[in-house]
Amino acid sequence: MKVKFSGLPVGSCFVGGRGKGRVRKKVEDGRYASVGKSGKAKSRDQRGDPDVQSIPCPLNYIGVGLRGTPEQVVEIGNGRPRERRKR
Repeated sequence: MKVKFSGLPVGSCFVGGRGKGRVRKKVEDGRYASVGKSGKAKSRDQRGDPDVQSIPCPLNYIGVGLRGTPEQVVEIGNGRPRERRKR
């Protein structure tokens, strides 16, 4: 279902806009973030108010846009590194 970018809630992922086939995440009012192949996130201003399609967020977008609120970041695992296997 297509909605306007301004009607999309913050923290949801979408496809559409200027980069037609790329997955992006709305991080603030008027800003979106995208994750590149190297895993780095870029945040940019959205020009205009394009029609976009809302989709479920992929796993590599979980912590994107939550730098100011680290208590909202979901942690997976127990934090202890596993011991190396002996060969």
